[in-house]
Amino acid sequence: MSRARPDLDGPPREPASSRKGNGMTEHPLLDSDGRALPLPPDPLTPVSDEVERGTAAYRAGEVEEARALLTSVAGAGRTAISGEAAMALAGIELGESGLAGSWRQWLEQVAAGEDPWHGPLAAVMLTPEFQSDAAADSGVLVRGLAAQLTGDLDTARERFEQAIEVHERLETEDLANILLGNLLLRTGDPAGALKPLHTAREMCDGLFAGYAGYLEGHVLIGQDEKNRAGRVLDYARGEAHKATSGTQGLYPWVAIRFGELVAGEPWLDVVYDQVENSGVSEGTVVRDPFEGALYHQEVSRPALVDIGFHLFPRSAELGPVLDGLARLRSWSEERYERARRLVLVLHEHVEDSRDEERTRGLAELRRELDLPEPR
Repeated sequence: MSRARPDLDGPPREPASSRKGNGMTEHPLLDSDGRALPLPPDPLTPVSDEVERGTAAYRAGEVEEARALLTSVAGAGRTAISGEAAMALAGIELGESGLAGSWRQWLEQVAAGEDPWHGPLAAVMLTPEFQSDAAADSGVLVRGLAAQLTGDLDTARERFEQAIEVHERLETEDLANILLGNLLLRTGDPAGALKPLHTAREMCDGLFAGYAGYLEGHVLIGQDEKNRAGRVLDYARGEAHKATSGTQGLYPWVAIRFGELVAGEPWLDVVYDQVENSGVSEGTVVRDPFEGALYHQEVSRPALVDIGFHLFPRSAELGPVLDGLARLRSWSEERYERARRLVLVLHEHVEDSRDEERTRGLAELRRELDLPEPR
């Protein structure tokens, strides 16, 4: 632990007035026996006031005013609000010019960020497969997405349901089901989202199956169906892999969700099966998704990948972990808090009393993050 440390104690760069709470801090760190609790599902973050002003202007017909407001926010550093504004700008460009518009630059910014909702969607939207399917329905899906990203949620739902009805039993129906499921999740209806997501995952493969499984896994975790979630996310990880999907952008997000789950629930069937069938340790199963994500970072590079992988005892140097924590602190308090909890749940997999230097380094990291020592 010899390197200079990034500032992890300073205030976050995200304005405190912009967000309406941080759901992560409502959950305890340890259970009654002093063991680290599994990470809760990714919270649904409310729209910030700054972005809502821009999208409200767009919905009122003030296109240039909306562009100016949101461009200013999107360019103000690497934060959750700037990423949210970039996604809204992509929605405006899709609404105004369809797939021929200048939306790609904004999606690239979002995919390279830390948002577990917008990031994966942006990564999927950047692919030729998405653009091909979205272009096949005379713009209904594109208009639905544009409506969702600019805050017109009722119109978005109408468009997605229309596309499902029109394209029944065709490939475009799968994409429409996924987008409807994502919308229902984002609007607080996970039970309603499960059917279209499950249907899409069963009917398609590759990229869309990976994205449907990523979202379905979130629902199952929230329903405490952890074994089912593990199987779905493990399958989604395989479908999102570049060798299957032909693209890199989605895989890191799926790998993080699966890695978080098995780190906190190492007795799941999917872990047991890999230990029994491959003769590896639980720690290897937990490390594997984070390690795999390191080779899929051309489009998306969420900092939780670096934290999840570099905590494992390949080296006593925890520099990449500290850098990742600093990136997340700048992004939002919620992502930083999630990273703290990931460090805690990974502790039992990475701590080794035989390695004194590493034990000291992990203890120092816990103190710096104000984390208890789990049993």
